[in-house]
Amino acid sequence: MRTFEENRTAINQLWPTVKFTDEERKLWSDDLARLDQDVLYDSIRNAKRTHDGPWPQLKWVLDCYRELRLGRKQASATHVARDQKLDLHIDADEDQALAKDFVALVDVSQPADFEDVEKRVLDKLPRMQSKTAVRVLKYARKRLLGETERFGRVTDGGDVRPFDFKEIA
Repeated sequence: MRTFEENRTAINQLWPTVKFTDEERKLWSDDLARLDQDVLYDSIRNAKRTHDGPWPQLKWVLDCYRELRLGRKQASATHVARDQKLDLHIDADEDQALAKDFVALVDVSQPADFEDVEKRVLDKLPRMQSKTAVRVLKYARKRLLGETERFGRVTDGGDVRPFDFKEIA
């Protein structure tokens, strides 16, 4: 079982020209001391193998650490045989008719009726496409509850970009 001090020595020996400032030393210690030290040792060595520069980068070591942990997890994972996918044959005309009916129901409903509308839509899912149901529920949330998009993807900047369900085939 390796210790963080042994791994710190390995870093200093693999990159002998580096002189860490106090803040850099603290950053490296904070980020690496809590990790599995045996895996970290291999990660440090892999970082040196793949990035031969005069100064080590914390990102290199952490990336190598994540790759090793993921590899270990995948190697030891039990693989369960997948079940056969559901082969649903949804009639397009019935799907369209249900959508029209639900839009009409939403138009005459009150905010207190949202849960009932939602339950009715979800109960019809085997007979209507899921993307149609999502569109109907999206409309119901907007009209009855005043809620906007609930489905989206978080961007790198932290904003939420709503899914455009027209793109999904």
